Amino acid sequence: QRAQSDELEKIEKHSKASKEKENAKSLDKPEQFLYELSLIPNFSERVFCILFQSTFSESIGSIRRKLELLQKLCETLKNESGVMRVLGLVLAFGNYMNGGNRTRGQADGFGLDILPKLKDVKSSDNSRSLLSYIVSYYLRNFDEDAGREQCIFPLPDPQDLFQASQLKFDDFQKDLRKMKKDLRGTE
Repeated sequence: QRAQSDELEKIEKHSKASKEKENAKSLDKPEQFLYELSLIPNFSERVFCILFQSTFSESIGSIRRKLELLQKLCETLKNESGVMRVLGLVLAFGNYMNGGNRTRGQADGFGLDILPKLKDVKSSDNSRSLLSYIVSYYLRNFDEDAGREQCIFPLPDPQDLFQASQLKFDDFQKDLRKMKKDLRGTE
């Protein structure tokens, strides 16, 4: 840590006074260290630059990993047939359950906000949720490897989904603005 200006003045005053006196007490090691740091030209700027260089790659890498995770998830959700089938089942069963209601009986789509509610829709005897029914239907009709070791989970990894749900673009922008500001400060 660098000496404050008032501390540095006292150290310099003592150092000058001790040079003039023969038996003057020399500076203790911490004060001597602070005094010698003060003699280095542009010390604060140099330290800031070194610290910035040591954290730059790590900061950029962290942002890159988060964006790559988000991109991978978007591609998976957009292109994987398993995801399409699961969402198709949700739509088909929702349309079937709403059959007989002209305004809601044949929806062309649904909002993603209903997905967490699938577990709350129960059978008439309350023994099974719509979610468990969709999963068992998918396994019976679409997954040839159901119950085998080579069975593949049709949706993105839940941990990846959770991590991506925690990402905020405002945080990315704030981190990038800070890095840009720090980078300009090192020029």
